[in-house]
Amino acid sequence: MALPSAFWILAATEGLMAAGYAVSFPFLAVYLNTQRDLPMSWVGVFLAFSMLVSSAAQFAGGEVSDAVGRRKVMVWSLALRTLNIAAIAFAIYGAWPLWFIFVVHPLGMLAGGFFHPAARAWVADQTPPAGRMKAYGFLRMGMNAGWALGPAAGGLLAAGSYTLMFFATALVFAVCTVIVAVSIKDAPGQARAPISTSGLSGFSSALADRNFLRFCVFTFTMSAVMGQLVVSASLYSKAFLGFSEREIGLLFSLNGLLVVAFQYLVTRTLEGRRITSGLGAGALLYAAGYLAFGYSPSFFFAAAAMVIITFGELAVSPGMQAMGANMAPRAAKGRYLGVHGVFEQVGKSAGILAGSNAIGFMSPHFREGPWFIVAAVAVVSCLGFLSLGRRLTPGQDGLRGPTLPPPPGETEPALGMPSAK
Repeated sequence: MALPSAFWILAATEGLMAAGYAVSFPFLAVYLNTQRDLPMSWVGVFLAFSMLVSSAAQFAGGEVSDAVGRRKVMVWSLALRTLNIAAIAFAIYGAWPLWFIFVVHPLGMLAGGFFHPAARAWVADQTPPAGRMKAYGFLRMGMNAGWALGPAAGGLLAAGSYTLMFFATALVFAVCTVIVAVSIKDAPGQARAPISTSGLSGFSSALADRNFLRFCVFTFTMSAVMGQLVVSASLYSKAFLGFSEREIGLLFSLNGLLVVAFQYLVTRTLEGRRITSGLGAGALLYAAGYLAFGYSPSFFFAAAAMVIITFGELAVSPGMQAMGANMAPRAAKGRYLGVHGVFEQVGKSAGILAGSNAIGFMSPHFREGPWFIVAAVAVVSCLGFLSLGRRLTPGQDGLRGPTLPPPPGETEPALGMPSAK
């Protein structure tokens, strides 16, 4: 399957975005806790609320991209996000009252939340079902190439200037806005769906598919586990493992480098197998990795735990994106991926809220306790994905085989794309 040149531009742009984001935002929790004396529990509440706000944009972004096109949604989302990040940088520079960050950051998450469902729907427009896990795997490689560079740079900048970190991120997002505006075009003949008069009706119409509903439920639980990687891991590393900002940045950079190095290999290994099997295996790796991280006696042990966690991510992240696209009707891919994004974002929000509070209240008495909870949720997710696999068609589960016939007037795969052989 040959991917269009615009796909590789999008993958590189998302890598640049990830690098810019990772320069500053993984350290926002540390800044609020150590520089502004905000308790860990309140840091968790604030960041969880911000992510919860962005979940509303996931559905809206997908729904609007079905109606007006993917490119417009992506460009406007990035432009507004750029302005928002610059405002946060000025707030940190001027030591403005915390309420300004409390208001502006959630608004930025709301604006940024429109981008990903539109971008994922754009990729689904360009690829047939059997090739989507590979395509989303390449996107993960691009993003994590950036993620590998950003945190290390951010950790160095944090020692001198949190302000500079956020200004650097704003500049990167401005460049990405221009790249997407110039380079990305919607697929020729892309079906356009009218925006539903009731958001709830569009949301409920997607969830009327019982298998898709099950998938969303276990996306929620798995996302709660995945949401521990940045906020909870950084707080735990600083407060209970005694790591510096530089060491925390190196852990996140290791995560990104491993994705770049091994995502293609893992995707090729899982190709031709059921996506749900890969999701189940990845969930178990998350459980083992987080337990090991909780018991880390040194930085190098924590780095080894990060390796295990990352291999779970390699299977889970592109698999969930591919399955969401495979289960969606062609004319409603944005809607389905938006609904899926809501469950993903709300799951991460719940995970951040629960994880940060568990670390704040439980770890002083039983340091590793929160990670047992995380591991248990990961095991539940594993069992859920494996159970779902028995209900799906081969095509929905990423196999080359017969799929359910599309609704009248629709064809699958996307217009202009040949069937997978």
